[in-house]
Amino acid sequence: MAPSDAQRDLSGDRPPRSPMSNMTREVQKPRPVVELDEIDRKLLFLLSDDPRVSQRQLAKAVGMSPPAVGERIARLERQQVIRGYTTTVDWSALGYPGLVYIPMTLATDADLGEILAELRGIAELTELVVVTGSYDMIARFRIRDHAHLQALLLDRIWPIRGLQRIETFLGLGEVVGERTVRDLLENSVQIEALPRED
Repeated sequence: MAPSDAQRDLSGDRPPRSPMSNMTREVQKPRPVVELDEIDRKLLFLLSDDPRVSQRQLAKAVGMSPPAVGERIARLERQQVIRGYTTTVDWSALGYPGLVYIPMTLATDADLGEILAELRGIAELTELVVVTGSYDMIARFRIRDHAHLQALLLDRIWPIRGLQRIETFLGLGEVVGERTVRDLLENSVQIEALPRED
């Protein structure tokens, strides 16, 4: 009977696999492209501008009946083109004006599942991405102040077993905010202002 990969790794026949080799289970896979027509793009543009807009207003803007617009939106939701409706907040007004990026390199014997569970358990984590280059991942955190960053690093991040190396990059201010679908569609759809509700 041939030895398994894990047994060969332990016996020294080949180097152990990187903990990042297990990341394929964790990374969100890209979805297939969904064919959108001009009306779909207009609806997405208008909804990204105001997610609370009524179907009646949308229907007037795209020249369809409200039930037809409702069906279109439901289809876009089923196809997961629309994955939710959100509120954009001012982090400073919530008491979290600081933004810190922490690139991370994992040790070769790291337990990826344990590291991800620890990171996901940190409420201030707003994004975690796998990257190419000299780091394995970059995490983005919202912080209140220097003392908060110090506690975050000393009490939550540095104790995570398997992190070989991290750096800390403090954001000094936003130059370009996170783009929306509206920004992407702006030049590809012809839209007039939404009609007012009667």
